[in-house]
Amino acid sequence: MVSGDLLREARKRAGLTQAELGRRVGRPQSVISRWERDEVAPSLETLRELIRACGLDLLFRLATRDDSYVPYIERMLAMTPAQRVRDAARRANANRRLRERSPAARVR
Repeated sequence: MVSGDLLREARKRAGLTQAELGRRVGRPQSVISRWERDEVAPSLETLRELIRACGLDLLFRLATRDDSYVPYIERMLAMTPAQRVRDAARRANANRRLRERSPAARVR
């Protein structure tokens, strides 16, 4: 699924220690370490929590081995947490404007 290297990179890019990430998701530092070393794998829901705790928003593909999300992950990892927040706000505003312009929004 997702390697420990990606989790480690996301944590480091977020400026978090294993202990800090563990506190954010309610897990001990030792478990974070085991996940990063690929000794065990977190569940999908836990992985989502971990990624959110690092400030990344990922699209998970459950039923396919499609790697189309990799460029998105790389782009998110290249950003600072502040840049990710600005990017998310920009996307949310764009989505809001699209919803406001859609015919379904005018029907109400």
